[in-house]
Amino acid sequence: MTNNISFIIFILLSFIIYKCPISPIIIILIRLRWLFLSIFILNLFFNSDIFNIINLFVVIEKIIILITIILAANLFLTITTTQEIIAALQWWLLPLTKLGFPTERLAVRIALVLDTVQIVQKFYTDINSNISNKPTELFAKVLTCANTIPLCFLEIPELSRPSWWQWIYPLIILILILNDYL
Repeated sequence: MTNNISFIIFILLSFIIYKCPISPIIIILIRLRWLFLSIFILNLFFNSDIFNIINLFVVIEKIIILITIILAANLFLTITTTQEIIAALQWWLLPLTKLGFPTERLAVRIALVLDTVQIVQKFYTDINSNISNKPTELFAKVLTCANTIPLCFLEIPELSRPSWWQWIYPLIILILILNDYL
């Protein structure tokens, strides 16, 4: 539990350092409230025969882990440019190039999808209709946007080794995760 709290503090400090907006995260967490509630109920009442305080803390820890993953993903998407995402994906997929897998295409597709998710999310929040018409209007807006969006050039950066200080973040995360098992 202490590792999760220290990891959340690390992510929140990163939000402050990089001046990331908090409002999109609050919207995402509000949308996921039923998922959190269902995880809470299912794990608390159907995981063991007896209700006790230890099970309550285990369930709360699982929900905190999910919130931490959401915070980390949002931080990643906020502070990372498309070119940096492409370069990072190419670096991590480098072993697949030896097997003949087109890593450049996969990296570009993943990066473009991550950029498009934010646009579609904005479309979803802008729709002011009832629930039954919302998917139809969203699909129409996405289709219109896809047909009218101008083509742009996407530069694929030259693949180079990450600098040494960029390995500090995964090491901190690894230490926090493995601290329970050591």
